[in-house]
Amino acid sequence: MVVRPAIVLLALIAAAGCASERHPQARPSASLVIPTPSLSPTGRPRLARPGAECGQVTTVRGARATVQVVRGRTTCVEAIQVFEKYNDPDTPAEGTAGLVVIGHWTCGTRGTITTCTSKIATIRTHP
Repeated sequence: MVVRPAIVLLALIAAAGCASERHPQARPSASLVIPTPSLSPTGRPRLARPGAECGQVTTVRGARATVQVVRGRTTCVEAIQVFEKYNDPDTPAEGTAGLVVIGHWTCGTRGTITTCTSKIATIRTHP
């Protein structure tokens, strides 16, 4: 006689279901309870409006600079990621202005202020 594993599994599941019907007040053990997934602590990033300060990043020279939205709207998460990438020593910059294209942002530095622009927003860092 050949017994297929799927048939045996179905029989065991059916037997377990019948057993629980005999004891309606029996509660499943804690190891059988599947926890409900929790929501992400960050949730969905909100758009930051002009004037919003998003936090600080470390510049390529090691100084701290504040990230700010100047024009348009973007998320603070994106603004900080752009400046972290810009200030990464492995990111190649061109010319004395340190021009870099990061995604849809074009960034450059003048003095101590770095500005990145896209079609819909401008962000900058300042000391």
